[in-house]
Amino acid sequence: MKITLLLQSNLNLTIMKKLLYLLSIVLVFACGSDDPTPATTDYTDPTSETTDFNVTGTVADQTPAEAKKIIYGKWDLSGTQRVTANSCSFNFIEFTDDMFIMSFIVNGEPITFSGAYVLNEDSDGTVSSVDLNLDLEGTQTTVATLTDVVVTETDDTLSATFNIALNIPEGYEYYEICNGLDGDYECDKEEPMEESTTSAEGSNHDKLIRTWNFVSRYQFNEDVSDEWYEDTCIIENEDGEEDTYIEDCTAATAISISISAYGTYTFTWTGSNQGVKTETDIWRWSDDTQTAFLVGQDEIVISIETLTETSAVFTEDDEYYEGDDDLITYTFSAN
Repeated sequence: MKITLLLQSNLNLTIMKKLLYLLSIVLVFACGSDDPTPATTDYTDPTSETTDFNVTGTVADQTPAEAKKIIYGKWDLSGTQRVTANSCSFNFIEFTDDMFIMSFIVNGEPITFSGAYVLNEDSDGTVSSVDLNLDLEGTQTTVATLTDVVVTETDDTLSATFNIALNIPEGYEYYEICNGLDGDYECDKEEPMEESTTSAEGSNHDKLIRTWNFVSRYQFNEDVSDEWYEDTCIIENEDGEEDTYIEDCTAATAISISISAYGTYTFTWTGSNQGVKTETDIWRWSDDTQTAFLVGQDEIVISIETLTETSAVFTEDDEYYEGDDDLITYTFSAN
């Protein structure tokens, strides 16, 4: 199942076309511990290739490289009791190496957006704050700022405290109501996928965990990439009604997929005059061979044809057609 979240679009944009849609943190909220271990600077050696999922510390005492290790991961905010008058609450925030995924629950429906985050530095080179930015028609716009971020460990559980100030722009009506969630929070960090701690360096799991840039989509020997870019302009209607094309809409100019070590995938469209569109769901390996993975609650099978640290080719069997030519082939690149 894929949940389509389009800034400036109707929340009734429910379940989008079945596609490859892979992959989705503001930290911390209502699940603190009694006697937290004092904050430490237990960060990983910056030269290490192995991800440490249990880094603790006070972000304000760290350089950007060290602070990134502290905030990395998925932080469960669903336990927080704070809700706006218009019924918006936090769901989770996740930080990967190069992006954030922030999820809310608005009137009972999950809505999500993602973008780049910036670790702002003080004059002494330590981190003063973390800005969460959206790419709105080519302009980086800060929609949230985190300060006073501290991560501690108690009884093998990592938790974080922080302050968040939201600044979602006017006009994004389904997100703007969440601006009232400003304040201090505390909550726990989720556990990574088992494969994230057991897979060897150079394994398919190791190579898959990153942000991928969409290159092309082929079916029936035809390039159908444009259809994907135009998804930002389409409202899928329920009950078999014809889809609605948004008048004067411009298609997205870039698409990326972030596949995370915490079992989240996030698909992001940017460059459209409709704003940023994000779809997020879960993923897992189909078996121990790590040659195919399953996406969403429907567990759509995505097969790996080729995979390196900088390029990937995936295929998906189109359930609406039969025969050898029904495969959808996706090509991605990574920096």
